[in-house]
Amino acid sequence: MVRWILFFSLIVGLLGCGGGGGESLSETAAPTSGEAARSRHIVRSEADASAFLSRATFGATAEEIDALVKLGDYESWLEKQFAAPPSYHMAWVLEHARGVGGVKDLRNDSEAWSDYSDALGRTERDAWWDIAVFGPDQLRQRVAFALSEILVVSREGPLGPFPDTRLSYYDVLVEHAFGNFGELLRAVTYHPAMGRYLSYLGNDKTDPKVGNRPDENYAREVMQLFSIGLYRLRPDGTPVLENGRPIPTYTQHNVTEMAKVFTGLSDDNGEFPAEASFTTHHGRTAPMAAFENHHDRSAKEILPGVTLPAGGDTRTDIDRALDALFRHPNTAPFVAYRLIQRLVTDNPSPAYVARVAAVFEDNGRGVRGDLGAVVKAILLDEEALEGARTRPERFGKFREPMLYVTHLFRAFHARGGEHTLKQGDTPLYRYRSFNFNGTGYTRQEGALEALTVFNYFTPEDGPYALKKEGLVAPELQLYGKKGIDELLMGLIHRTDPIYRLFEITAELQLTAEAALARDKRYRDLVERLDLILCGGAMREDTKERVADYLRSHHGGTTGGEIIDDEKLVRLAVGLVMTSPDYALQR
Repeated sequence: MVRWILFFSLIVGLLGCGGGGGESLSETAAPTSGEAARSRHIVRSEADASAFLSRATFGATAEEIDALVKLGDYESWLEKQFAAPPSYHMAWVLEHARGVGGVKDLRNDSEAWSDYSDALGRTERDAWWDIAVFGPDQLRQRVAFALSEILVVSREGPLGPFPDTRLSYYDVLVEHAFGNFGELLRAVTYHPAMGRYLSYLGNDKTDPKVGNRPDENYAREVMQLFSIGLYRLRPDGTPVLENGRPIPTYTQHNVTEMAKVFTGLSDDNGEFPAEASFTTHHGRTAPMAAFENHHDRSAKEILPGVTLPAGGDTRTDIDRALDALFRHPNTAPFVAYRLIQRLVTDNPSPAYVARVAAVFEDNGRGVRGDLGAVVKAILLDEEALEGARTRPERFGKFREPMLYVTHLFRAFHARGGEHTLKQGDTPLYRYRSFNFNGTGYTRQEGALEALTVFNYFTPEDGPYALKKEGLVAPELQLYGKKGIDELLMGLIHRTDPIYRLFEITAELQLTAEAALARDKRYRDLVERLDLILCGGAMREDTKERVADYLRSHHGGTTGGEIIDDEKLVRLAVGLVMTSPDYALQR
């Protein structure tokens, strides 16, 4: 507990709490000139390149830092990433999971997803980790992960037995990561994973004879969490106030009316059961089908002042409702703020939000909702590239547990091992993976594994000490420091029960770092770790303390083991990655 309090106090110190100087809520800033903007896009140092990659990928590597410096500008890197083919998770599973012991390959036996659903749930994680670490389309995958924390479905709940529908859903996020937000919202709405998770798959119109009413779950969340939010916003994301109070964007009446829109959808198996059965792989992965006899065709006041006319069929009503949400003035700042938080900083200035929201409104070619343009605007904004220097008291975001581990695996080129997937004692499929499953609370977080539709944390979350200073840190609500320390040390040192008990096969490659340790170049080793892991943000006193520790312990013993060159490197990596300097992504 004492260690966590000390850690948190250092985080507060790094953010500069108590220093004052927060922006006015009405702050706006005029765009800089084109020439000035282009000059900001030049990669000025290895440290800047590393910091940029920490926002745009699942973690910088020495090779990617060097390549970005040689490329010379961030915009060129982004264009290469936009052009990279998508890595799909379902395709990974079908390619890698080879049947053993007479079991057919999944690509030839789709109904095995039902037969072996418990075991195949692990392929979802294995695919995610392999693509996050090795996928060449790093930006697309990082954005898809961000979207998965906004447009949430989860294995925790009714999707638990259906890994195929979760894989299929995640691939929708991958496919649309640089596409149009309106099309993404439509694809998410029609996906059976969302339909089952938020209980409108098999949602029937009102029937007075049996007393049923349309389920309101998705109707509420598609507004509150996926598009417009609870309260009216200015273009810079700050709330519109009336008599000092925020103004709701919709009422309970609108929720009830919106629920009627999402009637008449069920999985594409040819039937409309009251409780859709999800019985086939096709039904769990193909877009939901419309069943007009079960759709409410009455007029619907879905938002204040917005009414859908009577007589609309299922798809017409849904498309009109989604378009109304897509074009709502709240949607641009709502989406801009959340994506900025997931990629760059938890406390963006209103001016930053406004600049990104303006790109959402119009990408410069008259197109609304262009996510590729929005992502580009987020990552190339002056606040993203210069915020650590110009707004040190407010800039940065706490790294999520998933991003700790992806960075560890990427930075040190982790290699997976052969793994045989079993159900009970029966071997089913063989493939190479990190086998990063089953670590319980110490794994902290998983893609599409949040406990609720509100994700692991909400955008307004934060400890009291930060919130009283007008700051948020959503990620700090996720876990205690002890859990991530245990996980990291288990992975780094390979001796912790976490690593051995669950047969994790991620082997770090530390040759370059071990050479520095062998030559007793301790400060050079620390500088290398600072560059790759911290983006050059490590404080001088932290560097000196880590270097002194390495000098005094090299050749000694710990836990009965001699601290040789590689062991020393592992200690150094652990010290850096459990420090506040690393925890706060800048």
